[in-house]
Amino acid sequence: MLALEGIRVVDAATMVAGPLGASILGDFGAEVIKVEPIAGDESRTFGPGRDGMSGVYSGVNRNKRAIALDLRTEDGRTVFHELCAGADVLIENMLPAVRERYGLTAAELTARHPHLIALNVSGYGDTGPLAGRPAMDPVAQAITGFMAATGWRNGEALKAGPPIADSSAGYLVAIAALVAILARQQSGQGQAGSVSLVGALFHLQTPWLGQYLLADYVQERPGNGSNFYAPYNAYGTKDGGSVHVVAFNDRHFAKLVHATGQPELLDDPRFDTAAHRLENAAAIDAALAPWFAANDRDEIVEVLASNDIICAPVLAYDEAVEHPQIQAMDLVVDISSDELGDLRVPGIPIKLEHTPGSIRRPPSSVGEHTAEVLTDLGYEAEEIARLTAAAVVR
Repeated sequence: MLALEGIRVVDAATMVAGPLGASILGDFGAEVIKVEPIAGDESRTFGPGRDGMSGVYSGVNRNKRAIALDLRTEDGRTVFHELCAGADVLIENMLPAVRERYGLTAAELTARHPHLIALNVSGYGDTGPLAGRPAMDPVAQAITGFMAATGWRNGEALKAGPPIADSSAGYLVAIAALVAILARQQSGQGQAGSVSLVGALFHLQTPWLGQYLLADYVQERPGNGSNFYAPYNAYGTKDGGSVHVVAFNDRHFAKLVHATGQPELLDDPRFDTAAHRLENAAAIDAALAPWFAANDRDEIVEVLASNDIICAPVLAYDEAVEHPQIQAMDLVVDISSDELGDLRVPGIPIKLEHTPGSIRRPPSSVGEHTAEVLTDLGYEAEEIARLTAAAVVR
């Protein structure tokens, strides 16, 4: 059983956040129609890929049918409204001026389609002095304090590598759609809503924000360490790798020093309590580092794991996707595409016993299902040909 079977989603968003949210809904059975500009979602061109599709696009778009549509034309907007008329959820990330120009504001959409859940994805949300301004992931990392909280001790602020604001907003898009669907079951009414990159990333930091809001505590940039526990660090290994270790209480610390052949550290007054270990974190790191440097990464992980020590190797993507645990959790999935052949895409992290998700459609090419979708809307072949010749659709 697919939990969202019968739910229809129009994904008219571009880039990462909106399309990722739509894909999550599609993973659990929603019928998703991706509406792209005639030239395609701009993320199709971002970074490396193959055969005209970028890895960024492939990573966040699956389980969708794709139609390419020019919303600048009256015919294009007619088709768009016909799609919305049969949809439960619309996800889009148009700027306010664009929505107003095309008559696609939240008020206009919900007035014309009272059943519709219309979700806008933006950088800064609907209100405030920055509302309506464009933003991208690093801007959200900068303004929410995320960059200032990331980096080496006494070093400069550092942004995260992957687009964490976009991704966290994508998850909230899916949550917003599900909450609004449940609300509509009770009220019978659709509604407008919004998710922002800034709001999503700010909320993602709730543990550290809680420290500031409750105790006025601004956490120092910890690098790979912690401001609360020691030892808690990534240690370099003989073969050029590294292993991250966490020993946050007396029991775990005892296990670690015995596993590394240094039980005498238990008798050192600098390390006899959690508070003392934190005060002397640099000394602990100096004592442990030689053992790690004398052994290979995977051997270290095996020894530490056998002693029930919290640890993991620091892996790059090429190793992470092949790791037995990642494989066992189906976090990388093989799928076949008529156009691109065999593909691997990110799997589904939500595991449900009776309504598991599934990846049924590969990432689509631009306008791959345009004729099919228009036919479903009742268009005859001659009219589809006219719209194609006029570049209303592709």
